[in-house]
Amino acid sequence: MLVAGALAADPSTNKPSAEASGYIEKFEVPERDDDGNLKWKLFGERAIIRPDGLMDIQNARAEFYTSNKVDMVFTSPTCLLDRANNHATTTDHVRIDRENMVLTGIGGEWDGDKSSMVIRSNVCVVISNGQPAVVEQPKQP
Repeated sequence: MLVAGALAADPSTNKPSAEASGYIEKFEVPERDDDGNLKWKLFGERAIIRPDGLMDIQNARAEFYTSNKVDMVFTSPTCLLDRANNHATTTDHVRIDRENMVLTGIGGEWDGDKSSMVIRSNVCVVISNGQPAVVEQPKQP
């Protein structure tokens, strides 16, 4: 992992400081519950940490866990993460892989506090009968 710039956090709030900026490459950010179990883990090729604390992420991949096992995988070429508020958005292509299901679309919003994800347009869902599903990404309008 490569880190550049100042990645300071305010220890009283655990939120990025107003001066935080820079970038990281080939990174992962885990989130755990109170018992130490993985809730989700975010991977990315590169993220620009903005002065407001938000992260512009390229080639995002988020793994969501149930009982410390990957239950769902979300991927998108770009997304904007607000880790302090447990929220992410994208206007790009999205793909969600779960056992026996693949969902693709364009644009989305994730709310970690509500454990919800909304895909905005061109949604395609393929449910398989125990066989891996292969789905092409939707075409940009």
